[in-house]
Amino acid sequence: MAEKEKSPKKKDVDALLTEVASAAGVPKKSAKKPEKTEKTEAPSGAPKASAAAPATSAKAAAPVAEKKMIRIRQIRSGICTPVDQKQALKGLGLRRIRHEVVRADTPATRGQILKIRHLVEVVGE
Repeated sequence: MAEKEKSPKKKDVDALLTEVASAAGVPKKSAKKPEKTEKTEAPSGAPKASAAAPATSAKAAAPVAEKKMIRIRQIRSGICTPVDQKQALKGLGLRRIRHEVVRADTPATRGQILKIRHLVEVVGE
């Protein structure tokens, strides 16, 4: 029986990637340094993070309370309309004539309504 020839010297995958990257001129990535963590407790034993937590939850609660909703009704068919208008109907969630949806009153929603203003009507704000 004939002996099998030994395959060429196998290189480490990382070494190959480094070689290819250097040939292509890609800058070498540096290893991430572990971030230092600050102490979470004050000398008195009370955590510092607890003082910041109520302030962030109060900020998050304020926009939720002010969120306005808008009711939109489709009044005409979107069959013979351009593709962008059909996409606006689909984006609003309208499927057929006299179908109503409730959406958040945002500039994005208002822009979609403006694009298809001849196909829909705003029922309630």
